[in-house]
Amino acid sequence: MLSLAACVTGGTDGGTSDGETMSVAGAPTAGSVSAPVGGGSVAVSGTGGMNGTSVATGGALSVATGGMMSGSVGGSVGGAATVVEPCSYSAWVAKKPYVTGDKVTYNGQGYIATSDNPGYDPTISTFFWSPLSCQPLPAGGGSVGVGGTMGGGGSTGSISNSMPCARLDKLLPAGSSTFDAMFQPPWDGHVAKSLYAYSALCNAIASVPAFGAFANSGDVEKDKRELAAFFAHVAKETAFLEQTDEAKQPSSAADFHGRGAIQLTGAANYAAAGTYLHKDLTGNPGLVSTDPLTNWQTALWYWMVNFNAGTPGIQNCHQAILTGDFGQTTRIINGGIECPGSQSARDRAQYYTNDCSKIAVSPGSSLVC
Repeated sequence: MLSLAACVTGGTDGGTSDGETMSVAGAPTAGSVSAPVGGGSVAVSGTGGMNGTSVATGGALSVATGGMMSGSVGGSVGGAATVVEPCSYSAWVAKKPYVTGDKVTYNGQGYIATSDNPGYDPTISTFFWSPLSCQPLPAGGGSVGVGGTMGGGGSTGSISNSMPCARLDKLLPAGSSTFDAMFQPPWDGHVAKSLYAYSALCNAIASVPAFGAFANSGDVEKDKRELAAFFAHVAKETAFLEQTDEAKQPSSAADFHGRGAIQLTGAANYAAAGTYLHKDLTGNPGLVSTDPLTNWQTALWYWMVNFNAGTPGIQNCHQAILTGDFGQTTRIINGGIECPGSQSARDRAQYYTNDCSKIAVSPGSSLVC
Protein backbone atom coordinates (compact mmCIF):
# COMPACT_ATOMS: atom_id res chain seq x y z
CA MET A 1 0.00 0.00 0.00
CA LEU A 2 0.97 3.63 -0.25
CA SER A 3 2.19 5.89 2.45
CA LEU A 4 0.24 9.15 2.67
CA ALA A 5 3.30 11.08 1.57
CA ALA A 6 3.44 8.99 -1.58
CA CYS A 7 -0.22 8.99 -2.55
CA VAL A 8 -0.38 12.18 -4.59
CA THR A 9 1.05 11.09 -7.93
CA GLY A 10 3.77 9.55 -5.89
CA GLY A 11 4.52 6.27 -4.19
CA THR A 12 2.38 3.22 -4.46
CA ASP A 13 2.88 1.26 -1.39
CA GLY A 14 3.37 1.24 2.27
CA GLY A 15 4.38 -2.29 2.24
CA THR A 16 9.66 10.93 -29.33
CA SER A 17 8.92 18.51 -50.78
CA ASP A 18 8.40 18.83 -54.14
CA GLY A 19 5.98 16.04 -54.77
CA GLU A 20 7.59 14.50 -57.84
CA THR A 21 7.42 10.74 -57.94
CA MET A 22 9.78 8.22 -59.44
CA SER A 23 8.04 4.90 -60.02
CA VAL A 24 10.19 1.83 -60.37
CA ALA A 25 8.81 -1.38 -61.73
CA GLY A 26 12.09 -3.19 -61.14
CA ALA A 27 15.00 -1.93 -63.27
CA PRO A 28 17.52 -4.39 -64.77
CA THR A 29 20.28 -1.80 -64.60
CA ALA A 30 22.73 -1.25 -61.78
CA GLY A 31 23.68 2.28 -62.81
CA SER A 32 22.02 5.50 -61.62
CA VAL A 33 18.74 6.99 -62.73
CA SER A 34 18.41 10.75 -62.26
CA ALA A 35 15.14 12.61 -62.38
CA PRO A 36 15.31 16.02 -64.09
CA VAL A 37 15.39 18.97 -61.73
CA GLY A 38 12.07 20.70 -61.52
CA GLY A 39 9.51 17.96 -61.63
CA GLY A 40 8.02 15.04 -63.41
CA SER A 41 8.51 11.38 -62.86
CA VAL A 42 10.93 8.77 -64.04
CA ALA A 43 9.55 5.31 -64.66
CA VAL A 44 11.93 2.39 -64.94
CA SER A 45 10.44 -0.85 -66.11
CA GLY A 46 11.72 -4.37 -66.23
CA THR A 47 12.68 -6.92 -63.62
CA GLY A 48 15.56 -7.51 -61.32
CA GLY A 49 17.40 -5.27 -58.85
CA MET A 50 18.29 -1.61 -58.85
CA ASN A 51 21.30 -0.20 -57.05
CA GLY A 52 22.89 3.19 -56.63
CA THR A 53 19.84 5.20 -57.65
CA SER A 54 20.06 8.96 -57.12
CA VAL A 55 17.35 11.52 -57.52
CA ALA A 56 18.03 15.22 -58.07
CA THR A 57 14.64 16.33 -56.84
CA GLY A 58 12.68 15.63 -53.71
CA GLY A 59 9.63 13.45 -53.69
CA ALA A 60 8.59 9.91 -53.24
CA LEU A 61 10.24 6.77 -54.49
CA SER A 62 8.02 3.79 -55.03
CA VAL A 63 8.54 0.24 -56.22
CA ALA A 64 5.73 -1.28 -58.23
CA THR A 65 6.97 -4.87 -58.36
CA GLY A 66 9.18 -7.17 -56.38
CA GLY A 67 12.93 -7.22 -56.41
CA MET A 68 15.85 -5.89 -54.40
CA MET A 69 16.44 -2.17 -54.08
CA SER A 70 19.31 -0.58 -52.22
CA GLY A 71 21.56 2.42 -52.43
CA SER A 72 20.77 6.06 -51.77
CA VAL A 73 18.37 8.77 -52.72
CA GLY A 74 19.59 12.31 -52.21
CA GLY A 75 20.88 15.54 -53.65
CA SER A 76 19.73 19.11 -54.01
CA VAL A 77 16.36 20.46 -55.01
CA GLY A 78 16.63 22.98 -57.81
CA GLY A 79 20.32 23.41 -57.01
CA ALA A 80 19.63 24.94 -53.59
CA ALA A 81 21.96 24.22 -50.69
CA THR A 82 20.57 21.85 -48.06
CA VAL A 83 21.13 22.67 -44.42
CA VAL A 84 19.86 21.26 -41.17
CA GLU A 85 17.67 23.70 -39.29
CA PRO A 86 19.47 25.73 -36.63
CA CYS A 87 19.55 24.44 -33.10
CA SER A 88 16.98 26.98 -31.88
CA TYR A 89 14.53 24.61 -30.20
CA SER A 90 13.19 25.20 -26.72
CA ALA A 91 15.19 23.86 -23.84
CA TRP A 92 14.07 20.51 -22.45
CA VAL A 93 12.00 20.80 -19.27
CA ALA A 94 11.79 17.94 -16.78
CA LYS A 95 8.27 16.52 -16.26
CA LYS A 96 6.85 18.50 -19.18
CA PRO A 97 4.83 16.18 -21.46
CA TYR A 98 6.27 15.79 -24.96
CA VAL A 99 4.77 14.16 -28.04
CA THR A 100 6.45 12.34 -30.89
CA GLY A 101 8.26 14.81 -33.14
CA ASP A 102 8.88 17.48 -30.50
CA LYS A 103 12.38 18.97 -30.67
CA VAL A 104 14.37 20.28 -27.73
CA THR A 105 17.87 21.29 -26.76
CA TYR A 106 19.67 19.80 -23.79
CA ASN A 107 23.22 20.70 -22.80
CA GLY A 108 23.77 22.25 -26.23
CA GLN A 109 22.61 19.14 -28.12
CA GLY A 110 19.41 18.85 -30.13
CA TYR A 111 16.99 15.96 -29.51
CA ILE A 112 13.76 14.80 -31.13
CA ALA A 113 11.06 12.85 -29.31
CA THR A 114 10.65 9.42 -30.88
CA SER A 115 7.72 8.56 -28.62
CA ASP A 116 5.32 10.43 -26.36
CA ASN A 117 6.74 10.80 -22.87
CA PRO A 118 6.10 12.72 -19.64
CA GLY A 119 9.41 14.60 -19.66
CA TYR A 120 12.10 11.93 -19.51
CA ASP A 121 15.73 13.06 -19.58
CA PRO A 122 16.88 12.80 -23.25
CA THR A 123 20.26 11.38 -22.22
CA ILE A 124 18.77 8.67 -20.01
CA SER A 125 15.59 7.62 -21.81
CA THR A 126 17.00 6.91 -25.24
CA PHE A 127 13.87 4.98 -26.27
CA PHE A 128 11.93 8.23 -26.14
CA TRP A 129 14.57 10.60 -27.57
CA SER A 130 17.09 10.56 -30.40
CA PRO A 131 19.96 13.03 -30.94
CA LEU A 132 19.16 15.64 -33.57
CA SER A 133 21.93 17.35 -35.51
CA CYS A 134 21.79 21.14 -35.44
CA GLN A 135 24.86 21.78 -37.62
CA PRO A 136 24.54 23.02 -41.24
CA LEU A 137 25.39 20.50 -43.94
CA PRO A 138 27.58 21.23 -46.99
CA ALA A 139 25.76 22.64 -50.02
CA GLY A 140 24.34 20.01 -52.29
CA GLY A 141 22.72 17.90 -49.68
CA GLY A 142 23.48 14.44 -48.54
CA SER A 143 22.32 10.95 -49.17
CA VAL A 144 19.43 9.15 -47.66
CA GLY A 145 19.85 5.41 -47.57
CA VAL A 146 16.98 3.28 -48.76
CA GLY A 147 17.61 -0.14 -47.39
CA GLY A 148 15.86 -3.44 -47.05
CA THR A 149 14.20 -5.77 -49.46
CA MET A 150 10.86 -5.51 -51.16
CA GLY A 151 9.83 -8.91 -52.39
CA GLY A 152 6.92 -10.06 -54.49
CA GLY A 153 5.29 -11.30 -51.29
CA GLY A 154 4.79 -7.74 -50.09
CA SER A 155 7.16 -7.66 -47.10
CA THR A 156 9.45 -4.71 -46.48
CA GLY A 157 12.84 -5.33 -44.91
CA SER A 158 13.39 -7.84 -42.14
CA ILE A 159 10.48 -8.39 -39.79
CA SER A 160 11.31 -8.60 -36.12
CA ASN A 161 9.56 -11.06 -33.84
CA SER A 162 6.17 -9.48 -33.18
CA MET A 163 5.42 -11.57 -30.11
CA PRO A 164 4.92 -9.07 -27.26
CA CYS A 165 7.31 -10.91 -24.90
CA ALA A 166 10.15 -11.52 -27.32
CA ARG A 167 12.49 -9.08 -25.58
CA LEU A 168 11.50 -10.23 -22.08
CA ASP A 169 12.11 -13.82 -23.09
CA LYS A 170 15.61 -12.93 -24.23
CA LEU A 171 16.35 -11.44 -20.81
CA LEU A 172 14.91 -14.43 -18.96
CA PRO A 173 16.92 -17.62 -19.60
CA ALA A 174 13.81 -19.82 -19.73
CA GLY A 175 11.12 -17.24 -20.43
CA SER A 176 8.00 -17.70 -18.33
CA SER A 177 9.66 -20.47 -16.32
CA THR A 178 12.30 -18.02 -15.12
CA PHE A 179 9.51 -15.54 -14.35
CA ASP A 180 7.90 -18.17 -12.14
CA ALA A 181 11.22 -18.93 -10.45
CA MET A 182 11.75 -15.25 -9.63
CA PHE A 183 8.50 -15.29 -7.67
CA GLN A 184 9.14 -18.37 -5.57
CA PRO A 185 8.86 -17.33 -1.90
CA PRO A 186 10.85 -18.72 1.03
CA TRP A 187 7.81 -20.70 2.25
CA ASP A 188 5.90 -23.78 1.19
CA GLY A 189 2.49 -24.02 -0.42
CA HIS A 190 2.99 -21.13 -2.84
CA VAL A 191 0.19 -20.55 -5.34
CA ALA A 192 0.41 -17.42 -7.49
CA LYS A 193 -2.82 -15.63 -8.33
CA SER A 194 -3.94 -15.79 -11.96
CA LEU A 195 -4.11 -11.99 -11.90
CA TYR A 196 -0.33 -11.98 -12.30
CA ALA A 197 -0.09 -14.13 -15.43
CA TYR A 198 3.12 -13.66 -17.44
CA SER A 199 1.08 -13.46 -20.65
CA ALA A 200 -0.89 -10.54 -19.22
CA LEU A 201 2.36 -8.73 -18.43
CA CYS A 202 3.45 -9.28 -22.03
CA ASN A 203 0.17 -7.86 -23.31
CA ALA A 204 0.40 -4.87 -20.98
CA ILE A 205 3.88 -3.99 -22.21
CA ALA A 206 2.61 -4.08 -25.79
CA SER A 207 -0.55 -2.10 -25.02
CA VAL A 208 0.93 1.38 -24.49
CA PRO A 209 3.80 2.92 -26.53
CA ALA A 210 5.51 4.37 -23.46
CA PHE A 211 5.73 0.91 -21.90
CA GLY A 212 7.86 -0.21 -24.83
CA ALA A 213 10.91 1.29 -23.10
CA PHE A 214 10.57 -1.07 -20.16
CA ALA A 215 13.74 -3.17 -19.90
CA ASN A 216 14.46 -2.16 -23.49
CA SER A 217 17.35 0.33 -23.45
CA GLY A 218 19.54 -1.86 -25.63
CA ASP A 219 22.03 -2.31 -22.81
CA VAL A 220 21.54 -5.89 -21.60
CA GLU A 221 22.92 -5.22 -18.13
CA LYS A 222 20.62 -2.24 -17.59
CA ASP A 223 17.64 -4.10 -19.00
CA LYS A 224 18.17 -7.13 -16.80
CA ARG A 225 18.56 -4.90 -13.75
CA GLU A 226 15.32 -3.11 -14.55
CA LEU A 227 13.46 -6.39 -14.92
CA ALA A 228 14.90 -7.70 -11.65
CA ALA A 229 14.11 -4.45 -9.83
CA PHE A 230 10.51 -4.35 -11.04
CA PHE A 231 9.95 -8.00 -10.13
CA ALA A 232 11.55 -7.52 -6.71
CA HIS A 233 9.16 -4.71 -5.84
CA VAL A 234 6.19 -6.66 -7.18
CA ALA A 235 7.23 -9.62 -5.03
CA LYS A 236 7.38 -7.39 -1.96
CA GLU A 237 4.06 -5.71 -2.67
CA THR A 238 2.13 -8.90 -3.44
CA ALA A 239 3.73 -11.49 -1.15
CA PHE A 240 5.22 -13.16 -4.22
CA LEU A 241 2.03 -12.87 -6.29
CA GLU A 242 -0.19 -14.38 -3.60
CA GLN A 243 -1.97 -11.15 -2.62
CA THR A 244 -4.17 -9.03 -4.89
CA ASP A 245 -5.63 -6.59 -2.37
CA GLU A 246 -4.11 -4.90 0.65
CA ALA A 247 -4.83 -6.67 3.92
CA LYS A 248 -7.16 -9.09 2.09
CA GLN A 249 -9.75 -6.41 1.53
CA PRO A 250 -12.41 -7.21 -1.08
CA SER A 251 -11.63 -6.13 -4.63
CA SER A 252 -15.19 -4.85 -4.91
CA ALA A 253 -14.69 -2.24 -2.19
CA ALA A 254 -15.25 1.31 -3.47
CA ASP A 255 -12.20 2.68 -1.70
CA PHE A 256 -8.67 3.11 -3.03
CA HIS A 257 -6.77 0.59 -0.96
CA GLY A 258 -3.63 -1.03 -2.32
CA ARG A 259 -4.36 -3.24 -5.31
CA GLY A 260 -2.44 -5.22 -7.89
CA ALA A 261 1.20 -5.78 -8.72
CA ILE A 262 2.43 -2.47 -7.38
CA GLN A 263 -0.39 -2.10 -4.80
CA LEU A 264 -1.65 1.11 -6.34
CA THR A 265 -3.06 3.21 -3.50
CA GLY A 266 -4.95 6.48 -3.08
CA ALA A 267 -7.57 8.31 -5.15
CA ALA A 268 -4.98 10.56 -6.81
CA ASN A 269 -3.01 7.61 -8.15
CA TYR A 270 -6.12 5.79 -9.33
CA ALA A 271 -7.30 8.93 -11.13
CA ALA A 272 -3.93 9.63 -12.75
CA ALA A 273 -3.42 6.04 -13.87
CA GLY A 274 -6.99 5.82 -15.14
CA THR A 275 -6.67 9.02 -17.13
CA TYR A 276 -3.44 7.80 -18.71
CA LEU A 277 -4.85 4.37 -19.53
CA HIS A 278 -8.28 5.70 -20.56
CA LYS A 279 -9.99 3.61 -17.91
CA ASP A 280 -12.38 4.67 -15.17
CA LEU A 281 -10.37 3.51 -12.20
CA THR A 282 -12.00 5.91 -9.78
CA GLY A 283 -15.45 4.62 -10.70
CA ASN A 284 -14.29 1.00 -10.85
CA PRO A 285 -11.11 0.65 -8.77
CA GLY A 286 -11.61 -3.10 -8.51
CA LEU A 287 -10.35 -3.48 -12.08
CA VAL A 288 -6.81 -3.13 -10.77
CA SER A 289 -7.05 -6.34 -8.75
CA THR A 290 -9.44 -8.36 -10.93
CA ASP A 291 -8.41 -7.68 -14.54
CA PRO A 292 -4.92 -9.04 -15.35
CA LEU A 293 -4.24 -6.52 -18.12
CA THR A 294 -5.28 -3.51 -16.02
CA ASN A 295 -3.27 -4.87 -13.11
CA TRP A 296 0.00 -4.89 -15.06
CA GLN A 297 -0.84 -1.66 -16.91
CA THR A 298 -1.20 0.25 -13.65
CA ALA A 299 2.06 -1.20 -12.34
CA LEU A 300 3.88 -0.22 -15.54
CA TRP A 301 2.25 3.22 -15.45
CA TYR A 302 3.62 3.76 -11.98
CA TRP A 303 7.06 2.46 -12.92
CA MET A 304 7.45 4.10 -16.35
CA VAL A 305 5.32 7.25 -16.32
CA ASN A 306 4.61 8.46 -12.82
CA PHE A 307 6.84 10.86 -10.90
CA ASN A 308 6.80 11.01 -7.09
CA ALA A 309 7.19 14.73 -6.53
CA GLY A 310 7.94 14.21 -2.85
CA THR A 311 11.06 12.14 -3.45
CA PRO A 312 14.50 13.76 -3.27
CA GLY A 313 16.61 13.11 -6.36
CA ILE A 314 15.29 11.11 -9.30
CA GLN A 315 11.53 10.78 -8.98
CA ASN A 316 10.72 8.10 -11.57
CA CYS A 317 11.48 4.39 -11.08
CA HIS A 318 12.43 3.73 -14.71
CA GLN A 319 14.94 6.57 -14.73
CA ALA A 320 16.32 5.63 -11.32
CA ILE A 321 17.11 2.02 -12.18
CA LEU A 322 18.72 3.04 -15.47
CA THR A 323 21.31 4.82 -13.35
CA GLY A 324 21.81 1.61 -11.35
CA ASP A 325 20.20 2.94 -8.17
CA PHE A 326 17.84 0.29 -6.82
CA GLY A 327 17.66 2.03 -3.47
CA GLN A 328 16.18 5.08 -5.15
CA THR A 329 13.34 2.99 -6.59
CA THR A 330 12.47 1.94 -3.04
CA ARG A 331 12.57 5.57 -1.97
CA ILE A 332 10.18 6.49 -4.80
CA ILE A 333 7.75 3.67 -4.03
CA ASN A 334 7.63 3.85 -0.25
CA GLY A 335 10.44 5.99 1.04
CA GLY A 336 8.27 7.81 3.54
CA ILE A 337 7.89 4.62 5.56
CA GLU A 338 10.84 2.40 4.67
CA CYS A 339 13.75 4.80 4.22
CA PRO A 340 16.37 5.06 5.45
CA GLY A 341 17.47 1.47 5.80
CA SER A 342 14.48 -0.29 7.35
CA GLN A 343 14.20 -4.08 7.34
CA SER A 344 11.51 -3.80 4.70
CA ALA A 345 13.88 -1.83 2.46
CA ARG A 346 16.54 -4.46 3.04
CA ASP A 347 14.07 -7.18 2.11
CA ARG A 348 13.43 -5.45 -1.21
CA ALA A 349 17.16 -5.24 -1.83
CA GLN A 350 17.54 -8.94 -1.06
CA TYR A 351 14.74 -9.88 -3.46
CA TYR A 352 16.41 -7.74 -6.11
CA THR A 353 19.78 -9.37 -5.51
CA ASN A 354 18.21 -12.82 -5.74
CA ASP A 355 16.47 -11.92 -9.00
CA CYS A 356 19.67 -10.54 -10.48
CA SER A 357 21.36 -13.83 -9.66
CA LYS A 358 18.64 -15.77 -11.51
CA ILE A 359 19.22 -13.82 -14.72
CA ALA A 360 23.02 -13.54 -14.41
CA VAL A 361 23.50 -9.82 -13.88
CA SER A 362 25.32 -7.86 -11.19
CA PRO A 363 22.92 -5.92 -8.95
CA GLY A 364 25.33 -3.00 -8.57
CA SER A 365 26.07 -1.32 -5.27
CA SER A 366 23.20 1.14 -4.58
CA LEU A 367 20.81 -1.32 -3.01
CA VAL A 368 19.22 0.09 0.15
CA CYS A 369 17.66 3.53 0.43
